[in-house]
Amino acid sequence: MTDISQLLKTAVQAAKAGEREKAHQLLLQIVEQDESNETAWLWLSGTVQTREDRQICLENVLAINPNNEIAKKGLQKLGVPLPQPAPTPAPPPAVEKEPERWDQPAFEMDLAIVSEPHQGKFNDVWSSSADLCAYCAQPITRNDKRCPKCGRSMIGKELIYPQRSLYLVIWVILRSLNHALALLFVFLVGASLSELPPEIPMYVPAYWLTAIFVLLLQVGFTVALFFRQAWAYWLAALGVLLMVLSTVALAILSVPVEPTAVLPAWLVLPCASGFILVQVLYVFMIFMAGGDFKREKQWRVASADQRVKDPLVLDKAGKLFAQRGMWATAVLYWQRAVGRSPGNVAILRRLADGYARLGFAERSLDTLRQARDKTLDPDTKAVLTRQIELMNEKRAP
Repeated sequence: MTDISQLLKTAVQAAKAGEREKAHQLLLQIVEQDESNETAWLWLSGTVQTREDRQICLENVLAINPNNEIAKKGLQKLGVPLPQPAPTPAPPPAVEKEPERWDQPAFEMDLAIVSEPHQGKFNDVWSSSADLCAYCAQPITRNDKRCPKCGRSMIGKELIYPQRSLYLVIWVILRSLNHALALLFVFLVGASLSELPPEIPMYVPAYWLTAIFVLLLQVGFTVALFFRQAWAYWLAALGVLLMVLSTVALAILSVPVEPTAVLPAWLVLPCASGFILVQVLYVFMIFMAGGDFKREKQWRVASADQRVKDPLVLDKAGKLFAQRGMWATAVLYWQRAVGRSPGNVAILRRLADGYARLGFAERSLDTLRQARDKTLDPDTKAVLTRQIELMNEKRAP
């Protein structure tokens, strides 16, 4: 039991530090060894991802201790009716809350509450209600067509879907395989040119230059599709349309050819059917990937989707906007992620980096100090301490 007690203490410390995944794995080990551990089931209810799993954990707590008020309140918040308990004696009077409670999870049941990571320490643009440039956090107005600080256009068309669909990914992979086969064909033809008689004039350098140029052009076209350039999509759609029309015209206008020993009659239909099937699949793939290239007109102001609640999803959104250079929008997402998971050191460090890139040194330092105080890893603490010292040295002059 001593090992379980130590394991439970480590899990609780990890949960309070915001290391939900680590705490979750440790608590699972505890309940596997001791299914009647009331405290472990209670803390485990704060680390699961779904309402169903949380309900199971809380019901297990009540099965062990029907008088556990925290589990009852958790089930009530989930909308689960409580079983009617048998009459019990009056509970003892409430005692003053201790500094550290081992019977109460660190995660609030209501995930809609967001805390301010800086608790009103600063009076700057982030504390005001002004509209900010999505790139540099400069206050702007609706009349500004360009940001007065970074010079970027404030009105533009943005992709409706931030993630690439599976259809686009498959399309790009198929095109990449086609490029590999084309490269192999180019080298095979180039190798055969050297075996031709010298009296036949062949412009070998011209062949290699033309073949490599066409291949690079096709590869660049595929890269443009991967990065969802609308012009590349419409050119691809036009090319497929011309291919289909040429196939139909060739089938109608071509002169019938008698089957030979080289191409028996029974082989004509399978070859034609396979070719038609490939064209149909290609058209289907282009049609389904059309949504990846749709854009809508947006005002590029820093904002975060209020419907997103999960801190991990908020963190991922912040990283995506940071990759696009929209650091002000990324900071808003990381602020919300830190508010919902205050002990997540990794998100705190990204938030500090966002503040530093935008020129808010005081906020960056405060965020780094929060991360240093909440981390349990000595190496991470040392790195954060060094970062704080370097920032202070830069600010000293």
